[in-house]
Amino acid sequence: MPEHELEALFGTSHFRVLIGREELGFTEVTRLASVTDLEVPPEERHNSYETVVLRRALSRDTELYDWRRSIVDGKNDRRQVTIHQLESAGGRIVNSWRLVRAWPCRWSGPSFNAQSSDIAVEELELAFDDLVWLRPRQRQRSRPTTQGA
Repeated sequence: MPEHELEALFGTSHFRVLIGREELGFTEVTRLASVTDLEVPPEERHNSYETVVLRRALSRDTELYDWRRSIVDGKNDRRQVTIHQLESAGGRIVNSWRLVRAWPCRWSGPSFNAQSSDIAVEELELAFDDLVWLRPRQRQRSRPTTQGA
């Protein structure tokens, strides 16, 4: 019997995204990144977070556009965004990250091309104050969903 078992490798195709307490379906979440500016002297360096882009098929639901619109109109509408990585479709949560005080710095709708049959996609780009890697709860399972599947 081996002294140490190999740790499971987790994929990126099964995930959940919650904006506040509401789960929304997305087809893609871009990478999560914390960066330090190395172009300045060490005593002047600062840390920051790259923006995260959420992508989903466009529907008649204007919720993401409306959130961006509230920011454009001057409202301070910052929200917690939680991203759960799942073990498998409908499986347990294996990792979670929280974007603290996130706000949409860009919304974009689809481009149109009469020679293409692509699905119309909307994107929401989020800026945020902090990125927190949350500790997983024991035996936590996701709700059944088709997002990220």
